[in-house]
Amino acid sequence: MTEIPNKVSEELVVYFVFSPEWGRGHRVYTDEDIQAAGGIQGIEQALRKESYWFARLGVIQGDAGPRGTTFSDSDIAKLPKPEDSSWRTGHRNPAFARSDLERQVFKSTFQAVEHMLDSWKQEEEEMVDTYTLKKLKISSAHLVSVTNALISLPHVHEIVEITVMKHWYDRSWSEPHLPEDDLILAEYSVHVPLRVRWSAGEDLVNVELMVLSSC
Repeated sequence: MTEIPNKVSEELVVYFVFSPEWGRGHRVYTDEDIQAAGGIQGIEQALRKESYWFARLGVIQGDAGPRGTTFSDSDIAKLPKPEDSSWRTGHRNPAFARSDLERQVFKSTFQAVEHMLDSWKQEEEEMVDTYTLKKLKISSAHLVSVTNALISLPHVHEIVEITVMKHWYDRSWSEPHLPEDDLILAEYSVHVPLRVRWSAGEDLVNVELMVLSSC
């Protein structure tokens, strides 16, 4: 009779990533993954190439067994949220290696769209349909055009295209509620009108979305 090896505890490194190809989600790396990438630096170089932003959340314990490494989603949920200074800008971000103003315009637009999508949430008994921003289609040239216009204008009106994923979750599930493949119901392309203006607060700019109806 063949004995099944006991599971061995293993440390796993967890990142949170905003990717225009996959949306937002966790990336979990085993020691084998890290060695294959040439170390943590190799992991982060790969994340930088494919993301808008990414941040290291911390380390959790997993169980390495004959069928691979398993871990608990609840352990990831317990990890602290990264501080603002922990976020790295990826190459897919049109404001990568650009000015503070361009980075702020893209970040504020992204956050304004996420806020709008949060208001589209639909709840029915224990099931919740929600929407997640996957891609904000603003090129570096478009971003420069907006920031250049702000130099001489108090505000700028623009229309941007976004890709949105509709997915569901059970109300009893712990946060964050991420768009896993088996939970995605649909994907939409939407054009969003917005206004970018100088801010009187801590941020350089403020982005306001015009009224839109959900899909």
